[in-house]
Amino acid sequence: MEQNRKEFLKKLGSGLIVAGMPSIALANDRTSIDTNDFIAEGEATDEKFWKKIAKKYYEVADDHINLENGYYGIQPKPVLQAFQKNVATANKQAARFARKEYPAIAAAAKKEVAAFLGVADEEIIITRNATEALNIAIQGYPFKQGDEVILNQLDYFSMIETFRMLEKRGAISVKEFEMPLLPKSEEEIVELYRKQITSKTRVILLTHVSNINGLIVPVAKIAAMAKERGVDVMTDSAHALGQIKFSLKELNSDFVGMNLHKWIGNPVGAGILYVKKERINEMKALFGDTGAAETSINKLAHFGTTPFAVIMTIPTSLAFQQQLGIERISARLHYLKSIWVNELQQYPNVEVVVPAGFSCAIASFRIKHKTAAEVADDLFKQHKIFTVARTLGKDGCVRVTPSVYNSADDVRRFVAAVKSIAAS
Repeated sequence: MEQNRKEFLKKLGSGLIVAGMPSIALANDRTSIDTNDFIAEGEATDEKFWKKIAKKYYEVADDHINLENGYYGIQPKPVLQAFQKNVATANKQAARFARKEYPAIAAAAKKEVAAFLGVADEEIIITRNATEALNIAIQGYPFKQGDEVILNQLDYFSMIETFRMLEKRGAISVKEFEMPLLPKSEEEIVELYRKQITSKTRVILLTHVSNINGLIVPVAKIAAMAKERGVDVMTDSAHALGQIKFSLKELNSDFVGMNLHKWIGNPVGAGILYVKKERINEMKALFGDTGAAETSINKLAHFGTTPFAVIMTIPTSLAFQQQLGIERISARLHYLKSIWVNELQQYPNVEVVVPAGFSCAIASFRIKHKTAAEVADDLFKQHKIFTVARTLGKDGCVRVTPSVYNSADDVRRFVAAVKSIAAS
């Protein structure tokens, strides 16, 4: 994430990225990662560039348009091929591989992740997903009875559930407020959180990018404000990593959960927990462990058997991500979102529920007099466009998440479909 892209590509081309990791390869026997494909500027509106990338590096279903990439990302062909190769290796070599070779490969993969994030590898663990990562953080945090946690309706339901579970057990109290769907400025968002803080507040849950309507909150500004008042923030960056550019260190959040299988495009089953080194000692292990040192983040990672091939593939997915570059990816995703948001926000019977200035790929909408589930169902059955209904108040909403392999024409077909449904 903080690495120089040109330097990363230079290392990739020379094979240094996977040095010492014999089971991790770029699958050059089929679809190689050709750095020449990524030399062009690739402006957000350059359909020729993006269609070339989509055709060469992605294999997607041709019987429908997938605009639900927020669930998990389609693996680029080189990533999928590396994954298949890694599955075969782990299956063929079995226990000898798992016991003798895999530990070094997994450690090397973890170092790649840490370098990508710009943090020390002793500050992260690889989990199965962001939900697991944040559960480890939430349930391991040194809460005291009476401590208060602040969250809102745009936070991810699994994290809300975890805090509510602790509240039910009498460990904490939860203070939930209503986040405006269309805030006008970052300052307004910071002020909303500031007003919620009381003398009992210990933690604020921040969802970096909302999975519901795509709202991007100013994590660093909120964290700075909260720390002045002795309050920690826990950040859910499940949808931020790979979708928007950010520096993990500059977030100023000591506890961050992330996903590698959403916008990074790794096989499903890989997340990350970051805990700032100075805070590790305070954390309690969620999974039983008495062997690791209290100052070691490994005490939080006593998982047992892990998905070998998923973790082995991480360096390849990071390599592909670096080739495209987060600035280029983010600009393209924002452009695709803007096409439909700009077209539909003034259309009769359609309500767009996304703050255009504080969002990237993720956005949502409603059609008056129809439930979100009905709209999503109509989009697929009548127009072969796949989206997803999300819970948001009494009306819900339909979430739309394009990916880099989607074309502007895909999005325009979606616009025409929504207009047709709204007019019926």
